[in-house]
Amino acid sequence: MAFQTTLNVVQTGARELWALSRSVAWPVALLSPLPPIGTTSVARRPAVLVHGYLAHAQMMRPLQRTLRDNGWEHTHLVSYPSLGADIEHIVQRIQDAVVPLAAQHGPVDLIAHSLGAVSARIWMKMGPGAAHVARFVSLGGPHAGTGLHRLMPGHLHTVLDPEGPWVRAIAHGPEPVPTIIIRARYDHQVLPPKRAHVSGVPEVVLPNVGHNSLLWSREAHDQTVAFLSR
Repeated sequence: MAFQTTLNVVQTGARELWALSRSVAWPVALLSPLPPIGTTSVARRPAVLVHGYLAHAQMMRPLQRTLRDNGWEHTHLVSYPSLGADIEHIVQRIQDAVVPLAAQHGPVDLIAHSLGAVSARIWMKMGPGAAHVARFVSLGGPHAGTGLHRLMPGHLHTVLDPEGPWVRAIAHGPEPVPTIIIRARYDHQVLPPKRAHVSGVPEVVLPNVGHNSLLWSREAHDQTVAFLSR
């Protein structure tokens, strides 16, 4: 058992390094155009994808490609400067992306990673977001905070404090839209990893991916498509 755990941790570390290298090389990915829309007999809602802390919108591009392969015609990437933006600004960026799409096409599918997932839940549970969202996928969101919150800049410190007011606020009451948690068993940014869990919400725990490699994980992509297709 100890050997298997060590092997899983090593594999996770290798995938995280690979994810980091792909993140750094994101301009190269832009040279490859998004695929044509895959055929499906089911009408797809628009999808809005939100990146996490110290990240950028193009890190969501692999999942965006998967969604297009599976028939999502309207996909939108939300961008925000996580080093300089407070939580209110991030929430506003999500709202500015979702509301016009929902007004034109109806409620959207919202998929968010890490800090983006926490921001999305704040918008849906403490703001008007639930009226514009059909389903929500959280990828490695530290919804119960993280032990690394002390390393965050001041404007985000309290948001990810496990004992802070934001964590307590979004823990109250049921989720306003159908939600799934997809998280890594060995997550080096959500400490301990179980803090990505949300009480009463179904979750998928992936054993051999890390916090950022969730974004490139085929299994995470398949689980996202399966949940949104129900």
